[in-house]
Amino acid sequence: MSPGVYTYTLNATAPCVSASATVTVTENAPTNAGTNGSVTVCDIGGAVNLFAQLGGGPTAGGAWSGPSPVVGGNYDPATMSPGVYTYTVNGIAPCANASATVTVNETSSPNAGTNGSVTVCGNSAATNLFAQLGGTPDVGGTWSGPSPVVGGNYDPATMSPGVYTYTLNATPPCVSASATVTVTENAPTNVAPTAVSQCATSAAR
Repeated sequence: MSPGVYTYTLNATAPCVSASATVTVTENAPTNAGTNGSVTVCDIGGAVNLFAQLGGGPTAGGAWSGPSPVVGGNYDPATMSPGVYTYTVNGIAPCANASATVTVNETSSPNAGTNGSVTVCGNSAATNLFAQLGGTPDVGGTWSGPSPVVGGNYDPATMSPGVYTYTLNATPPCVSASATVTVTENAPTNVAPTAVSQCATSAAR
């Protein structure tokens, strides 16, 4: 039905006359907070607009509430906590308020540390490559380089020097991280024996 003036009429028996009264109907539009949504962000990513994650054409101008205060309708991983954020649009009586939620999931970015270097001797024992990285790298990554890396070690006896890369895979939308260790290998010293002939009565040499 359409809003407007509705007339109630009672017909009368002559000589009485009919009687009528009206009801004016005003119709307020229902509130629309949209439909529930979700978003996954990286802990070092940029701010994300929460309103854009709602479905169903929500009405603008509502208010957000959740685990952290929402400023400007955005979720900022640098200062906020993940969880369920609720968008509420106030209704004009007798229409009720409407609400919908955005669930924010946050993934962690990996830390591969900073580049390092090490110099070894060609006959040295195996060297742990992870220990040559700077910073505070996360464990669990993989190594690649001129030679296959077994157990995270560089063994001069079986491997070639060069740049070895440590890589940590990430869960999207975070990206993988990597750092390198440059291995320099010095040849071991080698003193060859020398034969000397000398008479028993000769002077010392």
